Amino acid sequence: MRIIHECPRVVVVASLLLAGCVSLTPQQRAKVDEIQGFADRTTALYRVPGVRISIQPATNLNIGAMYRQGNIFVNVRMLDSASLTKVIAHELGHYVLGHEPAASVSSQADWQRAQEQRELDANAKAVEILMRADGMSQSDAVRIVIEALQRAQRAVDRGAPLTPGHLTPAAELADLKARFPEPR
Repeated sequence: MRIIHECPRVVVVASLLLAGCVSLTPQQRAKVDEIQGFADRTTALYRVPGVRISIQPATNLNIGAMYRQGNIFVNVRMLDSASLTKVIAHELGHYVLGHEPAASVSSQADWQRAQEQRELDANAKAVEILMRADGMSQSDAVRIVIEALQRAQRAVDRGAPLTPGHLTPAAELADLKARFPEPR
């Protein structure tokens, strides 16, 4: 009887492990190698420990990628996205800035305000990272982030949910433009 009880747990554990696996095409594997190289260049430039790129199964949570404790978890759908460069630079921005989820805050509202500020700061750091690690001009780096935020706003306008912890893409866009005004 004990063996029968143990088998289902093994099956459940194996199923959970396999559920986290993702099959990639050769083109997607090449894209993962490319973004890992970008991450490696960034961590070397900022003299921080390396970060691991991990591809995750697609979700419907409107999360393209997420930084947590030295890992950037990328939604497999992002590998074919025009916003991939911005998203990875943004997550690297969180890493370089030392952003980790707030352990304790006095209220949900305080957490939300702090998280929104971290997202705005990561957008600005993404511009800097694109300039330093990819050799882009400031105008090109700002353009890439702006275009990604515009795509995100169009998705929200069509009914997509806001990414947790973020302001609207339009508000993030306004903040970015204030930080990087166009030359006159």
